Amino acid sequence: MNLQRPTQKKFTLTWLALVIFHFTILGSAYLNLGIFNTLIIAALAIVQMILIILFFMEVRWSAKLIWIFAAAGFFWLCILFTLTASDYLTRQWH
Repeated sequence: MNLQRPTQKKFTLTWLALVIFHFTILGSAYLNLGIFNTLIIAALAIVQMILIILFFMEVRWSAKLIWIFAAAGFFWLCILFTLTASDYLTRQWH
């Protein structure tokens, strides 16, 4: 197991990146980009989620077994998003 721990500077830079991504998502919500609006917001949300998992949950410095379970949780989240999107896209009123 790796005993390296994140520094305060890494936490601060990660938090700053999360704030910037958050305001980018907020700003893009006011732009009329069509389907690209949703794609940009989803991509930035995934990047935010990865940053939170790696740095604030400290998975980056954890054992490989933790990585496997984190990846399994991410995979399960992808399955849930796919099922929700398939339900939404196949509705008759859409």
